[in-house]
Amino acid sequence: MVSVTDYRLYPAIQAQPSECAKLLSSAQPFDHAARTLSQATRVWTVGIGTSYNAANAASWMLRAAGLEARPLTSFEFATWSPVAEGEAVLLFAHTGRKTYSGNSLALCIERGIPVILITKIETGFDLASFPDSVTVLHTTTQDPSSMYTVSHTTAMTAAAMTADLVSPGSLGDISEIPSALAAALKLEDEIADLASEWNHGALIALGAGPMLTAAEEAHIKIAEASRRAVRHQEPESFLHGPAVQITDSDRILAFAANDDSAERTRAIIRLTMDNGCAAAWVAPESVPGPESARHLALPELSPELLTIPAVVPAQLLAAHLAANDGVNADDFRTDVPQFREALSKLSL
Repeated sequence: MVSVTDYRLYPAIQAQPSECAKLLSSAQPFDHAARTLSQATRVWTVGIGTSYNAANAASWMLRAAGLEARPLTSFEFATWSPVAEGEAVLLFAHTGRKTYSGNSLALCIERGIPVILITKIETGFDLASFPDSVTVLHTTTQDPSSMYTVSHTTAMTAAAMTADLVSPGSLGDISEIPSALAAALKLEDEIADLASEWNHGALIALGAGPMLTAAEEAHIKIAEASRRAVRHQEPESFLHGPAVQITDSDRILAFAANDDSAERTRAIIRLTMDNGCAAAWVAPESVPGPESARHLALPELSPELLTIPAVVPAQLLAAHLAANDGVNADDFRTDVPQFREALSKLSL
């Protein structure tokens, strides 16, 4: 029998409040980062995998702060090179070793585009080689599991700190991030029960606006850790086609914030429940879900800041689903020889 506490990812999940608090009090060039982005005609927020989800969340934060910001995966950015003179890049790259994040950075350096690089302590990048156009913000040490958790929430916290300096108070009170993460961690008993109930069936993660970034992250975490069938979508797009595929064995993980999308999201989740799906509603207490949906209540934060603690229930659900199924959640399926051999032919 596998326990979630056996996983390397588990202490990383638990460390998120303290690591984000440490980051909030760190002496780093956030002022310079904010000035650089404020002076740009457009900011591209760039990353891959979980780092793309951080980039997407950051784009919402920067737009709330009044900037023109657009997210792209590092593969898209490096391959189609949309960046122009006068623009800037906010690049998320936890390890400093991913191919297309490195290619994106190299492209910007070659063109003289200002880059704010959010990366781990002791990153794989050669920092000494960087020109003055690159500003580095460090988050935390290497995530101990391939299922990144604390590196993700600290990266989003770094983005929130930068956006708050661009326009103070535009996201609400960023000092509440650690306590919001701690509150989300207290949902673990409910989430463990949910994982036991959801012992079969495919999962569908839904979220609108900033909450789509949490649904995206839920998709990655649940797929990578538990290997269960899972997908994600924005609710209205889900309604206009994919909803016809639902069966009563599907499990719906819905994310909502206190904004204009909540009512429509609630109605679409109600549709899935009327078709026999079980649903969990991840949202502040002030945003009630459909009747009989399990409400995993989050603290009251702006939609942009809520993207940070909203990922914690998804992390915990992924871990508990994996433990219940006896799956190795830490090693990116490299415990399976066929997958490990196939993966070795590619560079991440």
